[in-house]
Amino acid sequence: MNDRFPPSRPGRRSVLAMLALTPVAGALAGCATGGSRQSPAAAPTGSAQAGNPFGVASDAPLEVVVFDGGYGQEYIKVPLDLYRKKHAAAKITQSATQQIQQSLQPRFVAGNPPDVVNNSGSNAIDYGALVGDKALLSLAPLLTAPSWSDPAVTVGDTLRPGVVQVGTHDGQFVVLNYSYGAYGAWYSTSLFEEKGWTYPQTWDDYLGLCDKMATAGIAPWTYPGQFPYYMFWWLASLIYKAAGPEVIDKINNLAPDAWTDDRAVAALRAFEAIPANGWVLKGSSGLNHTDAQMQFLNGKAGFVPGGSWLENEMGDSVPKGFDMAICRAPSIGKDDVKPFGSLCAKAGEPYVIPRSAANTAGGLEFLRAMLSTEGAENFIAKAGTLSSNRDAKPPKDAKHGLTSIDAALKEAGDNVFGITVDTRDSRLWKDIANLMGRFMNGDIKADQLAKQAQSLTDKARG
Repeated sequence: MNDRFPPSRPGRRSVLAMLALTPVAGALAGCATGGSRQSPAAAPTGSAQAGNPFGVASDAPLEVVVFDGGYGQEYIKVPLDLYRKKHAAAKITQSATQQIQQSLQPRFVAGNPPDVVNNSGSNAIDYGALVGDKALLSLAPLLTAPSWSDPAVTVGDTLRPGVVQVGTHDGQFVVLNYSYGAYGAWYSTSLFEEKGWTYPQTWDDYLGLCDKMATAGIAPWTYPGQFPYYMFWWLASLIYKAAGPEVIDKINNLAPDAWTDDRAVAALRAFEAIPANGWVLKGSSGLNHTDAQMQFLNGKAGFVPGGSWLENEMGDSVPKGFDMAICRAPSIGKDDVKPFGSLCAKAGEPYVIPRSAANTAGGLEFLRAMLSTEGAENFIAKAGTLSSNRDAKPPKDAKHGLTSIDAALKEAGDNVFGITVDTRDSRLWKDIANLMGRFMNGDIKADQLAKQAQSLTDKARG
C-alpha cells in the first residue's frame, strides 16, 4: 500500500522492503493479529448529531500512531488541534515510530491497538494478514459523513480519483491513503524555453524532440538502472494512453493476455525507438535513482522517470530556475483510447483503524479531521506533496514540480490510473522491472518484453 519513495522515506520504496523481508517480518506476516477473527470492541460513543456524525463520546481517549518517515510529524498537528477543539475533554496521545510492526503487532494480537495507525514504511504490518484476519475497521461510514470543512459535501466527494479503490480489500474500504502522488517522467521547462522546444502531444513530435535533444548534445533519456522499476510507471502511462483502463486492469490483475494485448505491445513498440536510436544516456544501467536524477539536473539528459518525491528528494541539488514539470504521455496514434493529459497517479501513506481499537468512532472522526481542507493543505505545505483531498491547494510558494503535478491532475480529471502490481506481487514487479531495464539497454525488443512479461505474469498467477 505504500507509495514507492526513496530510502530516506521508506514508505516510498516499499517495493524493495517487500523483497527483503527480515526473518522476523516473515515469521509474523501470517499472524498479524494472532490469527483470530477480530470483533470490534465496545467503543465508547455518544449520540450522532450535527458536527459529530460518528457519535464520539466527548471524554473518550484517542491514541494516534504516526510513521516517523520523511513526511515528519508536523503535518499531524493541525488535525490533532481540530479534533481537540471539538472534543476538549478527550485525552489525546500521539506518538511516532519507524518500527510499526515491531511496536504495534503485539498490541493487535493482545486486542489493545491504537485507535489510528499510519501503517507505513518498510516495517509496516503485512496488509494481507491484517485483511485476512479481518483486523481492520471498514471506513465506509467515513465516505458518507459530512466533510469537516463543508458539511454540505460528503467526505467521499472530496477524495481524488482512485483513493477508495486503492484502499479497498476483499470488497471493503479499510485503508485511507492520505498522500497523492503522480508518477511518470520529468523535464525542465526552463531548458525547453531556452532551447525553444515545446513539450509534444503526439509521438511523432516526441521522437522529433528527442532527435533535437541528441543533436544538442543532450541524451533524451536516463534512468536508474539499479532500480529499473522506475520505468514501469512511464511505460504503463503509454499503455494507458493507447489502450485505456481495460489493459491496465489486466496488468494489475495478472490476466492471461495482459502484456501481449495488441494495444500494449503497440505502446511498447513506440517507445522502443528510444533505446534503438541510442537515446539513453550511456552508463544509465549502473546508476541508482539519485545518480540518474543528478544527470537530469545537470542537463545531461532531457527526461528522467520518477514520482512526486523527486523535487524534494534532490533538495538543494536542484538548480535555481530549473523548473521541473511532470510529463504527460503523448498520443501514440489516432486510435488512442485516452486523451493527452492522462496521468499515472495513486494515493499513498496509508492510515487504518483497527477493529479492536477502544475508540473506533474517534478514529473515524480523526480521519475526517485529517481530510479537512485545513488539515490537507497543511499536509501539502509541510510534506511537499499533494493530499488525497482534491479541494486542498498547494501554498503560494510551492515548488514548481508540485504546482505542475497539481495542474496536471486538474487537466487529467478522471483520466488517471494506478499500478498495483507492486503491492499484489512484489516478486513479479521486480522481475518485470528487470525486463524493462534490459529493454532500456537495448538488450531486448518490445515484443520480447511483452512476451516475457506475460510469461512471468502467467507463472505468478499460477
